[in-house]
Amino acid sequence: SAAALWLALAGLPAFANGALEPQVAEIERLGVAADWRDTNAKIQALSPQLPALSPEQRQRVEFVRLRMLVVSGDERLAINGFNALLKEPLPPPLRARAYATAISAAANVEEWTQAFTWLDEALSHLSEAPQESASLLGVASYLHTLVGEPERAHELAMRALNLVEKGTDQRARCVALSDVAMSEDHRHRYREAERWRRRQIEACKLAGDRIFTANAKYGIAKMAAAQGRHVEAVAWAEQALADFGSAGFTVGEWTARVMLAGSLVVAGRDLERAERLLTDTLRHYRGLKHQNAIAETEHHLALLAEKRGDPAGALAHYKQASEAAAKAESDARQRRVAFLQVQFDTRLKEQQIALLEAEKQVAALQVTAAQRRQWLLWVGVGGLALVAMLLTLLLRRAFVERRRYRWQSEHDGLTGLYNYQQVRKLGEAAFAAACRRGQPFTAIVADVDRFKGVNDHFGHAAGDAALRSLGGWIAEVVGARGIAGRSGGDEFTILLKDDAAQAEALLRQLRERIEPIEVFGKTVHFSISSGVCEAGEGIETLEQLVHEADQALYRAKHSGRNRIVRAGSDEPPKSRQAGLVVVGSGIDFGRHASERCLSEIREAEVVFCLVNPVALAMICSFRPDAINLGVHYAPGKDRRETYREIDDRIMAEVRAGRRVCAVFYGHPGVFADVPHRVVRQARAEGIPARMEPGISAEACLYADLGLDPGRRGVQSMEATHLMVYDRQLDSAGLVLLWQVALAGDLSCTRFHAERDGLKALVDRLLCWYPPEHEVILYEAAWLPIEQPRIERLALRDLPDARYAEYTTLVIPPLGPLEPAPAVMTSEPRATADSPTEAC
Repeated sequence: SAAALWLALAGLPAFANGALEPQVAEIERLGVAADWRDTNAKIQALSPQLPALSPEQRQRVEFVRLRMLVVSGDERLAINGFNALLKEPLPPPLRARAYATAISAAANVEEWTQAFTWLDEALSHLSEAPQESASLLGVASYLHTLVGEPERAHELAMRALNLVEKGTDQRARCVALSDVAMSEDHRHRYREAERWRRRQIEACKLAGDRIFTANAKYGIAKMAAAQGRHVEAVAWAEQALADFGSAGFTVGEWTARVMLAGSLVVAGRDLERAERLLTDTLRHYRGLKHQNAIAETEHHLALLAEKRGDPAGALAHYKQASEAAAKAESDARQRRVAFLQVQFDTRLKEQQIALLEAEKQVAALQVTAAQRRQWLLWVGVGGLALVAMLLTLLLRRAFVERRRYRWQSEHDGLTGLYNYQQVRKLGEAAFAAACRRGQPFTAIVADVDRFKGVNDHFGHAAGDAALRSLGGWIAEVVGARGIAGRSGGDEFTILLKDDAAQAEALLRQLRERIEPIEVFGKTVHFSISSGVCEAGEGIETLEQLVHEADQALYRAKHSGRNRIVRAGSDEPPKSRQAGLVVVGSGIDFGRHASERCLSEIREAEVVFCLVNPVALAMICSFRPDAINLGVHYAPGKDRRETYREIDDRIMAEVRAGRRVCAVFYGHPGVFADVPHRVVRQARAEGIPARMEPGISAEACLYADLGLDPGRRGVQSMEATHLMVYDRQLDSAGLVLLWQVALAGDLSCTRFHAERDGLKALVDRLLCWYPPEHEVILYEAAWLPIEQPRIERLALRDLPDARYAEYTTLVIPPLGPLEPAPAVMTSEPRATADSPTEAC
C-alpha cells in the first residue's frame, strides 16, 4: 500500500518496537511527574534509537518533548513543533492530548487566533477519542475564561469533571478540578474556588503531578487573600513557590512570587523581602510585556509605598498600574476579537458547507427533473421566494450598514455628538436660515478647565471618561434646541436659534449638571469655561460668529476659568491679581473645607499644601499641580529651618506676581508660625494678603468631648511653653496643652515623644493638680469613618502613654468655682458649677 511504501522509504518500522516501548512509557511518565530537565535527558538518551521507533512511538516522544518546551517557558518553539505534529496522522487519543497542550501554549503567549483555531479543530475530533474529551473540555473552559465568559467556562469545566469522575485516571481528575476551580475564581466565588483547590491537591498528589499540585496551592493562596486571610495566603504562596521551583516550572514561580509579595505587603510582614520580590517580578514581566501581571505588581508596590508613608511613590505606582491595566484591557479585547473571528470563520465554513449541500441537492433534483416536473416547478417557486427574501434581507442589511457608516462619518466616536465637519455643515445652513428670517442665532464654544492636568494625573482613560460624560450632559441639555458637537480635543461647539441670554441660561443648566466621575476607583472633578456670541451687526458668516465665541472663551480662561463670558460685553476681563491667601483645610477636609476654601484652591495659579495625607490626596484630585510642603520636614532637622524654607518657597511665588493659595491643616492661624509670617511679609511688601479661617483641632475637641469653654473658662498653650516660662494655671478652669509629645524639646528637631520630657511636664503640673487627677489625651479624627481618640488616665501615668505629634492634653477643672467677694455680697448668687446666665 501507499502507507507501507512511505514507511519503507522513511526507514521507520511500521509496528511498535517492543524492546524500546518501556523507555517510551518511562518518558511519558516522567513528562508528568518529574522535572522537565530529567525528562529531556531521557529523550536525549533515546535520540540515537529514534529510527528504530514506530511512527506512533516517535509521535508520543515528540509530544512529550514539545510539552517540556512549554513547561520550560519556550512556548513559541513548542507552537511551531505542534503545528508540524498535528499535520501528521495521529492516533485519536494522542491527537486530543496534543491539541490540549498546544492550545494552552498558544494562550500563554497570547496567540489567540491560533489558540481558538486549534480549539475549533479539536472539538471536531471530540467523538474520535471520548476518553480524552475531558482534557479538551478543560482547555475550552480555560479559553472561555480568558475571553470573559466565566459562566460558559464553568459549564465546560463541570462537563469535563463529570466525565473523569466516571473513570480512574487521577491525572485527568487533577486537571479537571483545576479548571473548575479557575472558573469559580473568575465568577468571584472564592469560597467555592478554595474548596475545589483543596480537592485538586489530593487528586494531583495521587497522580504524581507536581506542577498541578503547586498550582492548587497557589490557587488556595489567591482565594485566601481574596477573602482577607493574608497571613494564611503567605503560607500557601510559600509552598507553591517552593513546589514550582522544584518542578522547574518558571512561569508558576513568577506568579507565586507576585502572590507571596502581595500577601506580605497587606499582612505587613517582611516588607523588605516583599519589595525585592516585587522589583524582580516587575522587571521580569516588563520584559515579557505581560500587562495584567505588570498592573498587579505595580498595585502591590503602591500598597507597599502607602505602608511606608510615601504618598508620592504610591501615586506613581498607581499611575503605572492604571496604564498597565488599560493595556491589559486592550489585550483582553484582542482575545475577544480573536475568539469572535474564529467563531465567525467557523460559521462561514458551516454556511459554505450547507451551500454545497444545497447545490448537491439541486443537482439531484435536476437528474430526476423529467419524472418530477410538477414538483420541481413548486420547488422553483419556493426557491424564488427564498431568493427574494434573502435579497430583501441583504438590502435591509446594506441599508442598516450604510446608515451606520453615515452616522459614524458625522459623529464623534467618543462623545456621540456631531464632529467638527458636521457641526459646520449643519451650522452654515441654520445660520443662513436664521439670517433670512431675522431670527436670533448664538454660538457657544466651551472646553474643560485644566484638561491636561486631568490626563497627566489620572491618565488618558480618565480624560476620555470626562469627555464622554460631558458629551452626554451636553446632549441632554441641548436636545433638539440646537446643534452640539465636539470641535476637537476637549473643546465643544454649540449653535442655538436663541439669543445670548437664553444661551447663558442653557450653560448654567449644563454647569449644574456636571458632577465628579469615578475612574478606576478615583474621583475626578472638573469644570468648564464657555464663550458666548450672538449674531449681530458686523458678523456676516458662521466662521466669524464662532471666532468671536472662541475669543470670549479665551477671556473666560484668563479671568479665572469655570465661568461664562459673553462676546462684546462692556465688562473687561478681570486680570489675575497677584497676591496671597492662606486657607485652613479643617481637620476632616471632606467635611470641614468651606466653599470659599475650595474656590480659592481652584482659582489660584499656584497651590501649596501642608496638610495630612488624606486632605493632600483630595486636593490633588482636582488640583494635580498642588505642591506638597511636607517634603521640607526631615528627622533630626531643626523645624525653624524648615519653617524658613517654606516661607521662602511661598514668598518666591508671591513676589513673582502669581496668585498663590497656601493650604494649612486645621485653622491656619492657630499654633502655626508660617501662615502668620508669610502674610506679614507680603503685606509689608505691599502685596495683598489675607487669611481665611478653618475648623481647628480645638473646635473639634469641644464638640467631641462635650466641653463648653464658657462655663469655666479655658487656658490654651503649647506644652513646652508652660515648662519654659513662668506661667500660672487656673486649676478651676479648663486647661489645654498642645504638642504634648514634643514637651521639653528646645532643639526643634524631634517628632516623637520622650519619657524624660513627659515626666518633666508631669512634675510641672503637680504644682496645681494631684497625681490621681484624671486627664484626657485627645486626637481629632481625619475621616468621617474614624473615631477621635479620647483616652482618660491619671496625671501620673502620662509618661507611659502613647503619643502622636498632634496629641493634645486636656486637663478638666479641679474643684468648684469660688465666688468673688463682690459677688458674695449680692443677690442672687450663682451656684458653684453654674455661672449666672449672661444678659
